[in-house]
Amino acid sequence: MKAAEFRRITDEILELVPAPMFILTGGEPLARDDLEELAAYAVGRGATVVVGTNGTGLSSERIASLKAAGVTGVAVSIDSLDAQYHNRFRHGDQALEETVAAIDRLADAGLDFIIQTTVTRFNRGELDELVRWSAEKGAVSFNLYFLVETGRGKGMSGLSPEENDSVLADLVRLQKEYRGRMMVRSKCQPQLMRHVYEQDPDSPLVHYSTRCPCGLQYCRITPEGKLTPCPYIPESAGDLRSESFRDVW
Repeated sequence: MKAAEFRRITDEILELVPAPMFILTGGEPLARDDLEELAAYAVGRGATVVVGTNGTGLSSERIASLKAAGVTGVAVSIDSLDAQYHNRFRHGDQALEETVAAIDRLADAGLDFIIQTTVTRFNRGELDELVRWSAEKGAVSFNLYFLVETGRGKGMSGLSPEENDSVLADLVRLQKEYRGRMMVRSKCQPQLMRHVYEQDPDSPLVHYSTRCPCGLQYCRITPEGKLTPCPYIPESAGDLRSESFRDVW
């Protein structure tokens, strides 16, 4: 998507929603040399802008330029503290080392960051350690994602229903343990709320919108301009390169 298209679509969104949140992600958004320009434009129109990245390109200079552009938070992916697993999962020989260094730079710069992990059978046993590590690094939230078998996830198998349920129960235990220090939550797993009600009815998650916002409070715009309900549903509602956001939404 070209910068001019981004600006037009941004204006169309803001005509409907006065204070949206834009998550600039990918792919890898840091590959764009005009990312800060796009972020500053959206921020100047009233949007909150955050960036989702694998973290390997977050030099001190890039963090400073994102912050200057008005970016208020960064989500970084850490799938394991075992370098062999993380690097294989993320397809980068030094991915873990580079991403951990970037997280330290974010903390030093005072830019809020979130740690995001995709749970599999291979890293499921690391959950407690990953949450502890994230809190020690200064993350404001730990977000756990569950495999959705679409896109690059096709051909992979997620957890069994019993394993999935066990992870959700652990998340409720962990969010209670780290309450007031770091948010711990799941993504794309509204089933979490059953465990919250049963194990921790005083949890702030009871008042947090953990239910799926797909197509209601959230949508995805692909690099090609297609509007889909979320990243995991490929069906397009329209093409924003030839249609307005108002008409498609």
